[in-house]
Amino acid sequence: MRQLTSFPRWTSAPLRLYLQTRGGVREPPPGRARPIWVVAREMCRFFRVPLLQGATVKQQQDALALQIRRLSVFEETGSHCHFGTDFISLWLWDESAVRQAAEAVGVDLARIRVLPETALVQNAQDGVRLVETLDGYEAQSWINGSLAASRLWPAPPDDRAWVMFERGASVPADRITATTPEPLQLAWLDRPWTRSRLSGAIGLSRVNLQLIAATVAAVIVIAYGFLGAEWLRVERDIIALKSEAAAHSRTVQPELEARSTALANAAAVESLRKLDLYPSQLAVMARVAEIMPANETRIIGWLFDRGKLQVTVAALHRLDALYFVRALQRIRGFKNVEAERAFDENSLRIRLTVDPK
Repeated sequence: MRQLTSFPRWTSAPLRLYLQTRGGVREPPPGRARPIWVVAREMCRFFRVPLLQGATVKQQQDALALQIRRLSVFEETGSHCHFGTDFISLWLWDESAVRQAAEAVGVDLARIRVLPETALVQNAQDGVRLVETLDGYEAQSWINGSLAASRLWPAPPDDRAWVMFERGASVPADRITATTPEPLQLAWLDRPWTRSRLSGAIGLSRVNLQLIAATVAAVIVIAYGFLGAEWLRVERDIIALKSEAAAHSRTVQPELEARSTALANAAAVESLRKLDLYPSQLAVMARVAEIMPANETRIIGWLFDRGKLQVTVAALHRLDALYFVRALQRIRGFKNVEAERAFDENSLRIRLTVDPK
């Protein structure tokens, strides 16, 4: 594992950064700049989560919370997200491990911000790049300024691994590069580039203050515009209107509450339905079984995660990789099929992409 002291951008950090890696925590020198706790990319899991079309801010946040609970493998989960144009970039980490590391060096995480490493170095607009991180080398695919795909290696990947990443990130065939690029060493930013709330979301408190200010101004104009008996008449009318409005509110309140509850339940059901984007594993397995040769070839390994399928097959004789690639490529909904030897000539490891339903 590389030593943190060899990482050149450390000395140019504009903030006091606590850098947590699997090898330990590097503490910043004393200073008055605000501290930030940085979780190394190796300790984070990255996901691309689609945005719900036409959903409100509250519905998007509720759907994201459901996704975090579904995707996390930790008993206690820390997270950070970036709301992009069409999807959410999401980082998850073991919050208990971060808290224990912070307590070991005397840091109260409730008083400082915790960020994934990738959020504190400069983002890209579009395309792919290789970046040197605290504990390795991260391949990144960017779309409209948002991180769409990520993979980490302890050492720079070879050309084959780089091409596999590009294909897995759905890079167009005419833009795939066959050689691994030189890794970039990026300096720390003084603030994260990520946007952790939806664009255009307006705080209710701000709107309420504007309404209150407008109401007060109107009351002042009325108070100075009418004198004597006229002012008393306006006051009586206001009291009558308030009483009428209160009575009407008590009448329709049960219907309003029932309608709000029904709409919330419908939105929750729709959000859960949209989260199920891909065919069931049973349906995918049935498609694969259709092309299996009737010569004692069997499936010995199966991994299906968010549209990425890896199947390992074996037999008592040498398997023809070209047959499996062509047969699976002809199945509707399967693409980017690749095959390689798994353990010996009698076994194959097959990877492919499954289209959403």
